[in-house]
Amino acid sequence: MFKRHTFAFAMTIDKALARLDAAVEAGTGFGLTVDANGHIKISRKQGPALLNGFFPVFVGRFHAVDQHTELRGGFRFNLFAIALFAGFIAASMISLFGVLSSPDDIAGLPPEWKWQRVRFELQFTGFASLAALFAWLAGKPVRERVISMIRHASTDNGHGSSKNQ
Repeated sequence: MFKRHTFAFAMTIDKALARLDAAVEAGTGFGLTVDANGHIKISRKQGPALLNGFFPVFVGRFHAVDQHTELRGGFRFNLFAIALFAGFIAASMISLFGVLSSPDDIAGLPPEWKWQRVRFELQFTGFASLAALFAWLAGKPVRERVISMIRHASTDNGHGSSKNQ
């Protein structure tokens, strides 16, 4: 998730973008978008948004360097998936702080009620975090396929050059 990738293109930014767009379109099921800030996003375009949200998205930007162009970027979850996990964890943390600020003894509840709720909220937060980790690990084939498409676009023979930072 925090690994940065750099891909070298021996051409201008415009030509590199055109070649990358052609390579992504050739890889069925993927799409390339460029936003107003020049950020390039490569993601899967198949399936419902909820399921597609857990596939990694490559977000990068072209930079002109000496005699070539570099695409620098990394992978992240779809913003929908990030919002979903953040919502789960935030709701659990709010509930946890509410339980911790409650009095220990409440009429009608067993004496250990508070610590049972604390344990539940911590387990829920841990489960949500592990689910995000496993979703990220399951996205490795998609990340490798996107890297392969970018490498193919960066050279004429398809053996692209890239380095990780």
